[in-house]
Amino acid sequence: MKRMIFSVCIILIFALLVLVSYAAMTREPISTSNLSDLKGKWEGWRSFGTTNLRTEFEIYNDTLPLKGKFTFHDMKRKGMMSGTITSDFGRGTINDKGNFYLKSGENYWELSLYKSEGKMKLEGDFYFQGAKGTMSFEKK
Repeated sequence: MKRMIFSVCIILIFALLVLVSYAAMTREPISTSNLSDLKGKWEGWRSFGTTNLRTEFEIYNDTLPLKGKFTFHDMKRKGMMSGTITSDFGRGTINDKGNFYLKSGENYWELSLYKSEGKMKLEGDFYFQGAKGTMSFEKK
């Protein structure tokens, strides 16, 4: 019994440390002066309710318009097996909220930049091929 209580306490302490380190990240509005922070490879997840699917994001340049690609793993397509879809973009902008913004037809992505002690995250909302959810990426 004591061993189980000790294990639960250790797990709670680790969970608290993760929450505290996440909370320490502050949102930094994106502007033309920090576009170079976005350039490079990002890895993370797209989420729909309780489903999380691996996603990669890459920005090739540090000037507007931003160019790059999304790589969506485990895409389910009607009548086909699931697979990977790559979606290139060439018109990424910064919206009036200081977020990365991309719109292509009905599809859109809006991601905010968060920074803390050398770590960076992009998080926000998206709508792609009929699926709406959230995305979270860490810079690699």
